[in-house]
Amino acid sequence: MRTAVVVLNYGDPSDTLACVASLERSDELDLELYVVDNGPEDESHRALRDAIGSRGTVIATGENLGYAGGNNVGVRRALEGDCEFVWILNPDTRVEPGTLGALLAHMAAYPDCGIVGSRIVYDGQPAVIWFDGATIDRTTGETKHLNNGKRDAVTRRGVVDVDYVTGAAPLIRRTTLEDVGLLPEHYFLYFEETDWCVRAQNAGWRTMVDQHARMVHLKRSSGTLPKPYYIYYMTRNRFGFARDALGVDPEAALQQMRDTFLTAWRKKVEAGAPGWVADFDQLVAMAEADARAGRFGRNDVITGFRTAEEELASVEV
Repeated sequence: MRTAVVVLNYGDPSDTLACVASLERSDELDLELYVVDNGPEDESHRALRDAIGSRGTVIATGENLGYAGGNNVGVRRALEGDCEFVWILNPDTRVEPGTLGALLAHMAAYPDCGIVGSRIVYDGQPAVIWFDGATIDRTTGETKHLNNGKRDAVTRRGVVDVDYVTGAAPLIRRTTLEDVGLLPEHYFLYFEETDWCVRAQNAGWRTMVDQHARMVHLKRSSGTLPKPYYIYYMTRNRFGFARDALGVDPEAALQQMRDTFLTAWRKKVEAGAPGWVADFDQLVAMAEADARAGRFGRNDVITGFRTAEEELASVEV
């Protein structure tokens, strides 16, 4: 069962190279590797290409296409070959030797499963679960990870149907991609895989997690304070996901998000970086306005916002 692996790189390739190294220690090595560099074919791209060498194909997108756009470049190339499965891996994931073999065994046992994920744990000891499956509230679009924060050692492992599989490491059947299509690119970042899993289910495919398969996620993008892009894209895209994928009232989805997700983050900003509250509120307002106006895709205005950490540093100086 030949598997094409797509790893999306952006900027510093250190994590990408470490991800590939972990992949090469897999028990299952019938693989084709595609490393997609989400940017121009410049000096850093050439360095990445040299570091990968003959182990895989390195492709420059020319610009930052976002999560779905960048990964789709690799998926399209993979589908030109004879792979039966496509495994999308975030560069800050680390594969264990038995991970892929367990996922492939799952696909053989469940031919109606279109996409399967593994148990994903935070790096560290004792191991703590980050992702064990997920749920979607079909009235608001709110998503939650199963068993998040629980100890890996004390949680029973099984095989579960889930509402979606995280985009950090989904193994996707080729025939499902041919049936459903590629990941939706208009989100740019966040909710792409959630939308795609809903579409796959609507087409009759199961989305599942096999908790016997296990891997690590370093969560480079997370922190105690939110990044500007996180607040903007999560808010804007919840509106689009609720409206387009679930067919529910997007304004109600936004209100639920204000009452929970955004209120919680704003309190953390008030406590940790009070000088950044105005920026936080501006990002939320911009996200809501863009969602209502149908402005999706990449928003380069976000890159001009300072981060909460930068605001704190300016105060300390």
